[in-house]
Amino acid sequence: MFDNNIIPFVKLIRSPNLIIVGLTQFFIQYLILIPAFKQATLPITLNDFHFFLLVICTICIAAAGYIINDIIDEPIDKINKPDKVIIGQYFAVETGFRLYWGVLLFGGLIAFYLANYVENISLVGIYFIANILLYLYSKNFKQSPLIGNLIVSIFCAFVAGIVLFSERASFTKLYELGWVKVTWLCYGYLIFAFVSTMFREIIKDMEDIEGDKEKNCKTLPILIGIRASKFIAFLFGSVLLLLTLFWMMFQLDNGTEFQLFYLMVGIVLPILFALIYLIKANEKKEWNQLSRLAKYIMVSGIFYLLLY
Repeated sequence: MFDNNIIPFVKLIRSPNLIIVGLTQFFIQYLILIPAFKQATLPITLNDFHFFLLVICTICIAAAGYIINDIIDEPIDKINKPDKVIIGQYFAVETGFRLYWGVLLFGGLIAFYLANYVENISLVGIYFIANILLYLYSKNFKQSPLIGNLIVSIFCAFVAGIVLFSERASFTKLYELGWVKVTWLCYGYLIFAFVSTMFREIIKDMEDIEGDKEKNCKTLPILIGIRASKFIAFLFGSVLLLLTLFWMMFQLDNGTEFQLFYLMVGIVLPILFALIYLIKANEKKEWNQLSRLAKYIMVSGIFYLLLY
C-alpha cells in the first residue's frame, strides 16, 4: 500500500519545486559564497553536513506548505484542477494532516539542532514563523488580494535569503572588503525571486478565478476584474524586465559575453514574450501557458547563478 502512495506523495509535496529549492541554496552557497569566502580568507559558518541540514530544513518548510495548502484547497482544486487532486483522491484529509505534522516535526528537529549548533537557540523561531505564515496563507491570506501573493513571494526570496543569513558575518565582511559584485548578485537575485514570483502569482489567481469564486475568495481578479489584474501583473513583469536590463548594463563591464547572451535569450526575451502574451490572454488555457512561462523565467534566473 505504501508503494502505491509514493507517486501521489511525490506529487503532493511538489518534488520538482523542492529540487529547485535545494538547487537554489546549493548554487548560492557553493558557486558564489564559498569561493568568495575562500579568496577573501573569511570563515564559513556551516560546514557541508550542517549546510545540507539547512537545505533539508528549508525543503521541509516548503513541503509542509504544499501539503496544508492542498488540504485546505481540496474543494477549490476539484474545480480548478480536477485532474491533479491528491488530497481526497489518493489521501484522506486525516492522512494529509498526519503527513503535514510529520514533515513539520522532522524539519523542526533539524531546526533545533542547527540553532543549537550555532549557539543561538532563538533562531529556531525562523522555522516556526515561516511555517505559521504558510499555514495562514493557505487558511486565510490566499483568499485575500495581494497579501497571499506577497507571502509566497517573500518565501521564494527567503529560500536564498536564509543562506545569506546563515553566513551573514562573512557575507557582510565581503562588502566591506570590496566584493561588490558578489553582494550585488546575491541581493539582486533576492529581488528577482520576489518580483518574478509576484508576477506568476497574479497570473495564477487569474487562472484559478472560477474555483476561487465558488469558495467566495477575494483574490485580486475577483475584486478588481481580469483587466485590472492584467495591468498589475504587467507592472510586475515590466519591473522584472527593467531590473534584468539594469543587471545586463552592469554586466557590460563586469560580465562575460556568454553571461550577457544568457540574460538576453534566457530571461529578457521570455519576459518580453510573456508581457505580450499577457495582453492577449483571456482564457484559462492561456493563463496556464503564461503561468508555465513565468515559472520558466524563475527557473532560468536560478540557473543563471551557475555562470558564477
